[in-house]
Amino acid sequence: MRRLLAGAVVVAMVIAGLGACASSEPERTAPDRCSTGRPLDVGTTTRTVVVGGVTRTYVQHVPPGYDPTARTPLVMLFHGLGGDPRAVVRTTGMAQAADERTAILVAPLGSGKVSHWDFRSPMTEPTSDLAFVRTLVKELRRDGCIDSSRTYAAGFSNGSALTLALACDGSTDFAAYAAVSGPYFTPDCASAPPASIVYFHGMKDRTVPYEGATTVVGQLPAVNDTMSMWASHDGCPASGATTTASDDLRHYSWTSCRDATAVDIYAIVDGVHGWPGGGPMSPGRTSRTEDSPVDATRLIWEFFDRHPAGGQ
Repeated sequence: MRRLLAGAVVVAMVIAGLGACASSEPERTAPDRCSTGRPLDVGTTTRTVVVGGVTRTYVQHVPPGYDPTARTPLVMLFHGLGGDPRAVVRTTGMAQAADERTAILVAPLGSGKVSHWDFRSPMTEPTSDLAFVRTLVKELRRDGCIDSSRTYAAGFSNGSALTLALACDGSTDFAAYAAVSGPYFTPDCASAPPASIVYFHGMKDRTVPYEGATTVVGQLPAVNDTMSMWASHDGCPASGATTTASDDLRHYSWTSCRDATAVDIYAIVDGVHGWPGGGPMSPGRTSRTEDSPVDATRLIWEFFDRHPAGGQ
């Protein structure tokens, strides 16, 4: 009996010791939570950040349901040539969609007297727009409780070319990309990781012609050629390609690509230079919901929802 009691005491001491060790370990933070609260001002505010010695401006929209400890999706939205952040947020309806999904929306301002994006200067140039975006994303992740696996880029026209240039660079770790009315791909993109891309373009666009042309931001390639190159870059198999056609829309889709990526194209037959389903993006050029067979904003968010980083 004494031996049994002694053994029981030893076992109890061991269990107690293990419990003490477990309680002394630092508390682990769940992957979907931040270890400390990172409060942000709810609503739309204008902010600045210094990059390469230059002060840059951006608009930040934080949804009412933002939780300072819950990792929240982030969408970067880039305006077109001569545009501005508040206008692109308003005309696309992206802020309302962000509120519905409890996501943070950030729309930076381009540079120059006529606001624009230099999508051709490499990330290695400290004052390039690619470097600006990467620095801004780092700042946003530091200040807010951001989900790095659900950080996305979207843009219109000149901002669309910047979005695809970010995919070509690949160093800012966006989970997926949405581009409207501005194709871009160069041989330098070959070294970039596979990228999930959804793309929209009006087939009657005269500002950035669907078949490619020299534009106010330089030579831009044909849409079909560009997106086929992205599909090839992503290693999308021919067996995963589908085409859906109607009188007003052509939808080309590649699935089962490398690293669970995908490439979608929505070609609007009567579409002009605009955001399908959105408001006026420049004087005299519109592409409103009633004029478009697709709602680009809705389709973009659905595409983003399907493509977190890692294809999870």
